[in-house]
Amino acid sequence: MTDMDINTHKLHPTNPRTGESAGSVPLTSVDSIDDVVARSRAALETWGSLTHQERRPHLKALLKTTLKNEDRIADVLISETGKSKSLAHLEVIAALTAIDLYSRKAAKMLKRRKGSSWPMVGTKGWTEYRPLGVAAVITPWNYPFYLSMLSTIQAIAAGCTVVLKPSEVTPLSGELVARLASEAGLPSDVIQVVHGAGDVGAALVASDVDVIAFTGSTAAGKKIAAVAAETLTPVILELGGKDAMIVLDDANVKRAAIGAVAISMLNAGQTCVAVERVYVMDGVYDEFLARTESLVRKLSIDTGTSNDVGPFISPTQQDIVASQVNDALAKGAKVVVGGETHSTKHGTWYAPTLLTDVDHTMTVMRDETFGPVLPIMRVSTEEEALALANDSPLGLHGSVWSKSKSRAERVASQMTTGTVAINDHGINFFYPTIELGGTGESGLGSHMGDTGLKNFSVARSITEARTLPTTQLLGVKFPFRVSPRRWKLLAKALFWWR
Repeated sequence: MTDMDINTHKLHPTNPRTGESAGSVPLTSVDSIDDVVARSRAALETWGSLTHQERRPHLKALLKTTLKNEDRIADVLISETGKSKSLAHLEVIAALTAIDLYSRKAAKMLKRRKGSSWPMVGTKGWTEYRPLGVAAVITPWNYPFYLSMLSTIQAIAAGCTVVLKPSEVTPLSGELVARLASEAGLPSDVIQVVHGAGDVGAALVASDVDVIAFTGSTAAGKKIAAVAAETLTPVILELGGKDAMIVLDDANVKRAAIGAVAISMLNAGQTCVAVERVYVMDGVYDEFLARTESLVRKLSIDTGTSNDVGPFISPTQQDIVASQVNDALAKGAKVVVGGETHSTKHGTWYAPTLLTDVDHTMTVMRDETFGPVLPIMRVSTEEEALALANDSPLGLHGSVWSKSKSRAERVASQMTTGTVAINDHGINFFYPTIELGGTGESGLGSHMGDTGLKNFSVARSITEARTLPTTQLLGVKFPFRVSPRRWKLLAKALFWWR
């Protein structure tokens, strides 16, 4: 949670577990956003002109500095999110993985690509990737260091400069990104951070930036896309998810149950790729339910004595989760385990919860939950499971569980999501070498892989005449007097054998 002190012009995040102060950062004036962007543009002149080989030592230095400060970063994460030490260190490792990848592979991912000259044999052509310019990076509170670092490292590896606006709930984690960059010796203003609520984010989106990368809610993403459309500013949007898990009747039920519980409860369910609904075929439903119930009953809310389900970032999140569960119960669902809220003087929790007898009339099966709730639905066939899994406007992530490789791949390929895991769930979120993006209302573009870099790049295609220009080789003159017969003969000569 964060207090915004207008008198001192500072944000004061507090630990949602203990209520203790995590520190403070200065609020950024909306009126100063244009000046911040202008400094980024000035820094771009030098940073964007460097080759990948010239930028690489800076990125490697950032990797070493981040690794050296792992405990410091984890402490900041714990202080303003209430995460466990284990989860905080996992987040740092995810960030290190991304920095390592792009520091080593950016040059290869963005290398010049040669094009085929056929049938224009008198020319050669290629595509090169140049920095788009100043990138606005706006990130959420659930993985505040990792997600801030992920888009930032991609942008600067592509040669862009960055203005980062972290969530006002977790400003210290975003601030760390710029501080680590400074300590690593990156040039001034290559990474800048601005702090504030929605008004600061809106001012940044409306400013003279060249690309916007946003991770957050679908509602906010739509607003950003609408503003960006006015200037045709490119946007990369990783938005909400309602991620489905399909358990087929030949699955390893033990592993599937462990996966469902682990990833639905991770970070108190506050994960965009969390398991939010499960469709289990008749043949394994009873075993799956028994195993998940046993696992969920072993979990406890983490008020300081365990490493299980931690606190919500704010009471608002608890209200959303409780409302969805109550709606489900009113429509006939059953609580097998959990279903209770818990509050202390400083924070809010929700008990690890297992629901059955759910259906798609319930908000818990349709709206993003972002809490430690696992609803399970029995299905008769593979086709029914797929139809229900695809019955959502959100399409970020999903998973399929089966012992048959061919069957799992067939079902996975039919899920209308940007990412799918087979016999696993959520790993795509921490897998930077392949793309992570959503379909439908889960977003636009991809945040990782080669595409993650190319999102921050202009693809510039260049051709060059080998001898005479093609226009002269073809005998083109103005006024345009090449006869149709010549074009028809050329077409037959080029393609008759295809």
